[in-house]
Parts: sequence; structure tokens; C-alpha cells
Amino acid sequence: MNKKRRKLVFKIGAAGGSLSVWLVSAEDGTQSFLVKRNESTLKEFMTKEDADGVSFKSKIGPLLTFADAFAVLGRYRWHRLYPMFVHQDFREPVLTAVTNLGGEELAIRWQRKLNGGVFGHFT
Repeated sequence: MNKKRRKLVFKIGAAGGSLSVWLVSAEDGTQSFLVKRNESTLKEFMTKEDADGVSFKSKIGPLLTFADAFAVLGRYRWHRLYPMFVHQDFREPVLTAVTNLGGEELAIRWQRKLNGGVFGHFT
């Protein structure tokens, strides 16, 4: 049996849901990434009829590289959403991507939220 371990890389929130990226490690040492979308909170605000047939959760993967995960997130304006968690090992590439997509001011906002309101420069 091939067991896989998942480690949360980062999670961002928005009204009604979240997006997250996971690092998946197999017993054989191979690693891949998984992007999850969870908008199940929206279901609470919908009638049963409106919610029927709507997919509130999805997983995309396995993705071979972290860059592939960013490409999947590219369909969303993820960098404008609320950063909930970024694993320390991935902070630099995530904050660099935020800077490239939204500018240094947005990256500073992310940095502050990730540091619990404490300012620190990430470069």
C-alpha cells in the first residue's frame, strides 16, 4: 500500500471559502502538489434547489511542481485574498509571487497578516 502524507503549504481565505495548496509525499520519496478549493460556506446561504448540482469543493492534482500549483491558482485572484497560513519553507516563493502579481504594498499586507500584525521585510 502506498501511503501519502500531506503537509499544508499555504491557505488563503475569502468570503464563503478557501483555497489551499498541499505538498503530498509518497512513501517512495516522490512529491507532488495538490490544490484544494472549498466554498462550502456558500451552501449555507443558498436554498436547497439552488445548491443542487453545485460543486463546493474540488481538488486538482497531482501537480509536479510548486509552479504548477501557482498556475492552477492563476484562475483566481488568490493574491488579493486573505492569507491564513504559509508554511515557513514556502514563505519566500509565495511572497515573491504576491509581489509579482500585486506589488510590494500587497506583499507587505500579506507579511503583516502572516506575522500576526508584526512588520518584517521578507527580502
